[in-house]
Amino acid sequence: MREHQQLPPVPRGTLLSESWRFFKNCLAKENYSRMQGRAGLMEYWSATIIGTFITCVTLLFLVIDCYLVRWVSLLLLFGTVFYLALPLLAVFVRRLHDHGFSGWWIAILYVTYCVPFTYITFTIAVRIGIEPELCYNIDELFHVCVELLMQNWVLCTCAVAEFLSIFLFILTLLPGNKGFNKYDA
Repeated sequence: MREHQQLPPVPRGTLLSESWRFFKNCLAKENYSRMQGRAGLMEYWSATIIGTFITCVTLLFLVIDCYLVRWVSLLLLFGTVFYLALPLLAVFVRRLHDHGFSGWWIAILYVTYCVPFTYITFTIAVRIGIEPELCYNIDELFHVCVELLMQNWVLCTCAVAEFLSIFLFILTLLPGNKGFNKYDA
């Protein structure tokens, strides 16, 4: 009879194991909503990529053509998003702290995205209230959306949001400041 052969242990120090360790660390009780301190490149990108992957996997279940499965997967998706939102926001704030920037830059980014979106949504809702047949005419509805987007202040706000988004994205790719800064904990 052959001796029972054990599988080799999972190698420590691999990219996947280290990424998973950083992701679990972001979800740990002491780091779940911690906005103080700094986060390195590996910690930020591990949390962001794995969190996005988990959210996308839960999103895939929505395509299953079963009423019960869709509702369960929708609840699972919302639960996943609400569970991961705060730790991913916290690690983003800590990543900005690593460069010496305040976490309030994220709030500015969200406001510049939300203001035009809210304006367009409420304007279309009012137009549909006045002209209910607009709901059934997709071409006309699209024309109204484009009209609203072409207003100068909406274009400027969207442009600021895009430039700020690109700036923050590039910032997360760069190595952090060496030494101490005002955000060290």
